[in-house]
Amino acid sequence: MDNKQEKMQTVALGLTAKKEIGFIAYTRSCIGSMQDEGRYDAANKLNMYLRKFIAFLGKNEIPFKDFDSLLVRNYHTWLKNQELGRNSVALYIRNLKRVYQLAVADGMARECHPFQGVDVSYHAKKDQNRLTPKEVIRLRYLDLSGLHPSVIFARDLFLFAIFTKGMTCRDLFYLTKDNIKDGRLTYMSKVTDREENIRWNAYLQDIVDKHARPGTPFLFPVITVKDPKEQWRQHDAAIHTVNRNLKKVGKMLGLSFPLTMTAARHSWMSLTEGVKISDLI
Repeated sequence: MDNKQEKMQTVALGLTAKKEIGFIAYTRSCIGSMQDEGRYDAANKLNMYLRKFIAFLGKNEIPFKDFDSLLVRNYHTWLKNQELGRNSVALYIRNLKRVYQLAVADGMARECHPFQGVDVSYHAKKDQNRLTPKEVIRLRYLDLSGLHPSVIFARDLFLFAIFTKGMTCRDLFYLTKDNIKDGRLTYMSKVTDREENIRWNAYLQDIVDKHARPGTPFLFPVITVKDPKEQWRQHDAAIHTVNRNLKKVGKMLGLSFPLTMTAARHSWMSLTEGVKISDLI
């Protein structure tokens, strides 16, 4: 057999193996590709969605030929029975749909529209969790002196996020001194992919100085390593710790909802409605 024949045989075997891959294996290959591209957060979330689907299936694989509308409807009903909210159910279904569409584009599955008729849209909440201006002031002056420093850090991080126009942790954890020039905080948002320009002030500087630590180029002591994958792990662990501590603070304030960093952006939006930031800081 010459080299040309060997090459053709290799390609044929590859195509055969490709067609034999089921939905679960294909999804895991997508997760691996995301990790290779440094998209660790997206990979982790897709893995979470996949684990939920596997729990529903009760097995570790399903052929694409068995991936039909009945399966999707049954999974949708199963998710609702898990006492998940409408948006959470839609999120799980929507991410499976994205993988399925990738498989169709990749020639792994035929387009038979198994998700047709299933609502996968996001429904905006009428009442989003947010702090009122008075609650922001109470939060700033709340006595946390007897608690662990990580609780104080979480509170200060939340306030910093509010006063930087609802900055998310994806941007906040990666700020450096280079982002502060001529009395302005300027950075390229990983969320909006736009440059943000915010007036710097003494209160923001006080928060940074209060929590500054050696061994990291970043303003806040969260990311301390250079490896991108390890940076994501530190980032992910920090978000869980911060949110856990914020929930404690929220209870101290007597809030009717669990306080998390997500509420910082919603709180900022409420503060722009006729309230001067200078009145709060």
